[in-house]
Amino acid sequence: MLPLLRDPITYMMSLYNTYGDVVTLAEGSTDFVFVFSPEYNRQILSDQALFYNGEVNAPGSVIKLPRDTAAIRLFSGITTMNGGKHTQQRRLLMPAFHKKRIEALRDQMLALTEKHLTSWHVGQDIDLLREMKSLTLSVAVQTILGLDPEREGDRVRGIMGRWLKLALSPWVVALPFDVPVLPFGRMLGMAERLEVEIRSMIERKRAQGAASGDGTDALSMLLQAHDEDGTRLTDDELIGQTTALFVAGHETTASALTWTLFLLAQHSRVLHDLLNELNGKLHGDAPTAEQMYDLPLLDAVIKESMRLLPPGLWFLRVAMEPTHFGPYSIPEGTRVLWSPAVTHRRPDLYLDPTAFKPERWQAINPSPYEYLPFGAGPRRCLGATFATMEMKLVLSVILQRYRLRLPQNARIDLGGSPLATPKQGMPVRLARLDSKPAKSAVQGNIKKLVDLR
Repeated sequence: MLPLLRDPITYMMSLYNTYGDVVTLAEGSTDFVFVFSPEYNRQILSDQALFYNGEVNAPGSVIKLPRDTAAIRLFSGITTMNGGKHTQQRRLLMPAFHKKRIEALRDQMLALTEKHLTSWHVGQDIDLLREMKSLTLSVAVQTILGLDPEREGDRVRGIMGRWLKLALSPWVVALPFDVPVLPFGRMLGMAERLEVEIRSMIERKRAQGAASGDGTDALSMLLQAHDEDGTRLTDDELIGQTTALFVAGHETTASALTWTLFLLAQHSRVLHDLLNELNGKLHGDAPTAEQMYDLPLLDAVIKESMRLLPPGLWFLRVAMEPTHFGPYSIPEGTRVLWSPAVTHRRPDLYLDPTAFKPERWQAINPSPYEYLPFGAGPRRCLGATFATMEMKLVLSVILQRYRLRLPQNARIDLGGSPLATPKQGMPVRLARLDSKPAKSAVQGNIKKLVDLR
């Protein structure tokens, strides 16, 4: 596992190039098996009964959490449910992510973006990843929890941010010991604090009548949600689902925004063409909900960025029965890993796969199992529309105000986790929009992952 955690895409591509579409992680073992083809992606992602998502309270879970703890409840959201439970809970969550409801959040997203950018000024050096995390965290606090990020949401935002940083640390998996000085122990303690805050929010919203239909945030809508027989989400379920939506709506979007801005800073021709599109249609303004569907190059830039550096690099399923991948048999209990990052880099699917070429999207129309930054099948990410709209809005505002420059020879490394995060952040300087484009030489493993010539 160590090479995978150290340099995920390079290691997985080496496995694929050496061994093909089906690869065991260790010779003579079927504990972990990688699959790298659209055919096997479809097999895994379309059969929910055979391939379960990893459940944190299952005996074979890679994360060992103490039973009946806040951490277990926080991790028990839609992404770690299976079978009929997953189907039922997903049905209750879907209204919160209806296209019209997401479009209605546009003004909130824009106001938070504008407020965040008031602290930016020409000549300033920033860590772009930290800035994007802060912005998407504010958006999640308001649209998912219904809190003002600067008032009652500030404390929750801080606790959630610290818990997320610990929860996503590879050391939590590597050293799962409940010792206060270790990341695992600190994560458990922060989980207790976060659960108290979420339970308090649920109680306040009920007291304020959120369950009657007054709130537009996701938590208020989940309080309203019920099945045909009147069954509603329990408080424990609300805690798990709220946390799952918060994680999905924050960390991955921040990563995608950061990499997209990096790729544009390194490809001046694409940036020039995109600015022409934005200026010609928006004239310096943010796009309306309708205009977001009339910016084809912006759409292609986002698609191409998430093809090269998808927010989730690899995912895990567990085979619930013996099965086959082509000629290979795998036993029950095998942990099967599939990777959007490798699928997106197959030369038989994408010509010149390491190049950043948004124009390719004028001529290609990959299947859902060939291009899957949000997954595919019945478990496809509920927040795909939310994340795409947020990205289009934030990118169009930033790109019409600033040119971003990386320091010469900055080290840019893809981080060592399933999420495609820059390991040391993303240092940039804010320059005037009319300043001359200047591509910066960079160091780090990004040079192996993207053709920056």
